[in-house]
This record gives sequence, structure tokens and C-alpha cells, in this order.
Amino acid sequence: MAVWFGLWHGGNGYGPPELDDLEEFSSLADARAKLAERHRHGYWQRSRFAFLDREPAAVLTPCVGEDCEISLYGSHDAVDYPDRRVFLGTRGGVRVERC
Repeated sequence: MAVWFGLWHGGNGYGPPELDDLEEFSSLADARAKLAERHRHGYWQRSRFAFLDREPAAVLTPCVGEDCEISLYGSHDAVDYPDRRVFLGTRGGVRVERC
């Protein structure tokens, strides 16, 4: 199981992520679960953000669009181009693709 580092973007209701928004995910399955959780339950259930450069937070994520995604990186030092992209599929599932 590999550790991944990612930048979450909530879609058109949110601004683009900053470098200090970088999070740690324990696996690809963890990143998929977090994206689904933030999209489907963000109005009423807090999601944990395991930030690297600031204190972790548990926040609500209302107004997340269907265009939300997490760009994943294999290293916290190399965030020039993502290794994977986690996004919602056309039928509501969470998909992962190589970049």
C-alpha cells in the first residue's frame, strides 16, 4: 500500500487548491473514499483533511460539484505534474486514471 499526496478541488463552487492544501492519503482507496465522502456527504458530515503543511482539519464541504477531483502525486516534493487523477465517473462512481 503506497502513500499518496494530493490536492483536492471541489469543483466550480471552490477556488483552485494552493500548495499548502496538500494532503496525505494512505492509499488510492483512501483517496477514492475521501472524494466520494466530500461530494456525497459534505453538507452534513465533516471530512478529515490530513494536511501536510498545517494542522489537520475536519470540515464540511458543501456545494461540491460533479467536476470535483483529487490530483495525486507520488511524492510531497514533486507536485509539478500529477501521477493519478481521482474523479467522478459519468454514472456517479469514483474513478482513478493515470496522468
